[in-house]
Amino acid sequence: MKYVMKSYVLVSAVLCTCVLALGVAQAQQPTPIASATSSAVASATLGSTSSSTATSQLVPYLPAEATVKEALLSSPLMQAARSKKEAGIARAKGIESGTAEFTLRSTSQRRRDVAAGTQLHESMVSIERPVRFWGKRGMDADLASQTQAFADIEYADAMHEGARELMRFWFAYLRALADQKNAVTTYDLAAKMQRLTQSQLKQGEISQLDAELANAEFERITAARSVADAQLASSASAFTRRYAGMTLPMHLPAAVRLDASANLSALTETMAAMRQEFLDKNHELNMMRVDAQRLRLAADRASRDRLPDPTVGVFSGRERAGAETISGVMFSMPFPSASRFHHATALVADAQAASDKVLLAEQQLGAMFDSMWIQFQHKRAAADNLKSAAQRQALAAEKSVKAYTLGEGSLSDVLLIARLASDNLNAAERMQLEVVELLALIRLDLHQIWDFDE
Repeated sequence: MKYVMKSYVLVSAVLCTCVLALGVAQAQQPTPIASATSSAVASATLGSTSSSTATSQLVPYLPAEATVKEALLSSPLMQAARSKKEAGIARAKGIESGTAEFTLRSTSQRRRDVAAGTQLHESMVSIERPVRFWGKRGMDADLASQTQAFADIEYADAMHEGARELMRFWFAYLRALADQKNAVTTYDLAAKMQRLTQSQLKQGEISQLDAELANAEFERITAARSVADAQLASSASAFTRRYAGMTLPMHLPAAVRLDASANLSALTETMAAMRQEFLDKNHELNMMRVDAQRLRLAADRASRDRLPDPTVGVFSGRERAGAETISGVMFSMPFPSASRFHHATALVADAQAASDKVLLAEQQLGAMFDSMWIQFQHKRAAADNLKSAAQRQALAAEKSVKAYTLGEGSLSDVLLIARLASDNLNAAERMQLEVVELLALIRLDLHQIWDFDE
């Protein structure tokens, strides 16, 4: 009987060790990328040759560039932006051609000569048109050029903002996928531990308290898995509803694994140099610059309009039933009112306000980029620390399982250490994804990836 009990204890110890080791190994096992994503990633091309080494680290995490461009161009956002661009180009052509139009006037009348008792038919026809004087035609051409440039940059900005939005939804899904993976891992571990403790309770090897602790932990993890499943489904739905032609990966990128050798390198460029490049290429800021220039031209044009355009024309008429014919040239010019002066003054103020807003936007966008740059540098270091902590915690979990099988420690300690190992793994994966997202946004804003400007 004593030999049987020793054999049973040995078998239970081995079983417990295998179960917990399996849970920790499952949390660290390689997760292949979905086949559609693997082929997409392999075909991704980067926009900047000078930063190819830095941006190549992003390839395992991002969808294919061609797929992203196709999804953006077919989205309602870009369809509306394309229509808006066409409207802007049409307005520019209208400004260049001017608003002057030919006016045709025709009169017909009857003259009655009472003394002679006759009625005479008379008519007159004239054609006239305002004429742009004082260099206004050249100013209208410059204003049209700025209007078209604004429409082009506005379209490019819509494409860029669409790419940023797609990237945010993509990484939100990856983070939800990491949470769901962690929830499944801990759920499987808790379920196996619950079954093991129930068996040990029947054999009298553990107390009822230990069994209740295992049941409580299983119920907590079951609820956490339900929440993680809901978040993953919500993120997937939000992405696929916006980008129906893209395929979401079913597993996390292999580069997120703890045993992945390659880590993200630090930004070698200085913050000041990257900030200046960011400000030079920022579509929103360039739109504001072009708009300020356009308003300055509009103010100059309004100042010229303080002297109205004259109207010239020719006319021809028949009087006394054709007995007399007349022809001549007409010239008219309105007397300017005070409203023209006030209108020009208001446009000058608008142009100055737009220039001031450009300076404010440069400060705000520069501060935003500095924040992204600093966050990347610090979160990158935090990701390395969390990765090291997760590896150490995983080893501690394995050792606690072995100690428990040898009769050392308690089940509550084993559960706590295993949960900490799983949570540390999840924290390391999430931090890694946050760092990659920051780097991807920086490279995107510098037009080194997904540069779809037309």
